[in-house]
Amino acid sequence: MKKRAGIAVLGALLTMTLLQPQHIFAADTFKDMDQTNYKVRIEALKEKGFLHGVSDQEFKPQAELTNAQGIKLIVDSMQLSLASIDFNKAPEAEGLFSKISNDSWYAQAFINGHYNGLDIPADIDPQQPMTKEQFTHYLVQAIEKTGEYPLIKIFIQIHDEQDITPPYQGTIQRSLIYKLASLDDQQNFNPKQVMKRDQAAGMVYEAVKFVENHQDPDDKTLNN
Repeated sequence: MKKRAGIAVLGALLTMTLLQPQHIFAADTFKDMDQTNYKVRIEALKEKGFLHGVSDQEFKPQAELTNAQGIKLIVDSMQLSLASIDFNKAPEAEGLFSKISNDSWYAQAFINGHYNGLDIPADIDPQQPMTKEQFTHYLVQAIEKTGEYPLIKIFIQIHDEQDITPPYQGTIQRSLIYKLASLDDQQNFNPKQVMKRDQAAGMVYEAVKFVENHQDPDDKTLNN
């Protein structure tokens, strides 16, 4: 599959983090994995070096995912960069977003996301929790920047579709087709539900696996 130019080949590892880049990768398992049903996925990502905790001992799986953490995780895992874009002057977060300072640890992720087509609002509050529909929308947009993927033209009935923000309906439908997300027993998506850190890690695990499974055999960037 031909990769789009917006993806930077960073070598063998994806830099996937839920918090600041200075958090250290720990060799041992997180000590709070008894608090989540996503243990296997979290530890698989951690073993590859894709995911970090709030410390070398704790992941805080049940903590709410903030907008800053969600955008950073999505942009880094899908390797969205500015490599193919020419600028006369390096873009700054403060010129794009009213509530993000240039020296914040997540500033570059928001810049990269913006210039790679993620429709992040200019007034987004990075410290506010991210909902399921928001995270899903941005994750699908990011995945679709990494290549052209086959899409079965079907419509999946969602019982609480009326609760989904209209611009997110298409990406949520595609997330279900890509098997990144699923409906509950009542066929609800629960779009306004606040994402937990472990839920976000679980979806990213599926996203990385999806991209890997659709790569050309000669393109091993995400597999290593």
